[in-house]
Amino acid sequence: MTGSEAAKRHMRKLFPASLSRTKLEGAFKPAADVAIVRLIDSPLQLPVAPIERRLLAKLKAGPVSFEKLVRLVAADLYKEELRKGAGVLDIGLFGGRLFNNDVVRELKAADGILWEIYQEREIA
Repeated sequence: MTGSEAAKRHMRKLFPASLSRTKLEGAFKPAADVAIVRLIDSPLQLPVAPIERRLLAKLKAGPVSFEKLVRLVAADLYKEELRKGAGVLDIGLFGGRLFNNDVVRELKAADGILWEIYQEREIA
């Protein structure tokens, strides 16, 4: 085993979801392919966290698939961190995937409060 292989294995232990090459694996894989997120007409509260505000901005255009929404917001967060100077660190190795779990956590936490997550067949 070379040094780079050992380092890669160590990084996978530290950031398992971030290095996954499959579709946004981890916290939401079973329902991600069919889940749709849409805004609630009368939300119970205003968005507080920066991720919530970004999610809300993306959802104002209309319902979006869960997977696509996670990818878009994670990519935005990644770009913002690069602008702040995080490119000096190794986040360039991970790309937007580094923020997937954070976005999923916020989506699930505000489900029924700011937006609703439905299966596609429920919307039709």
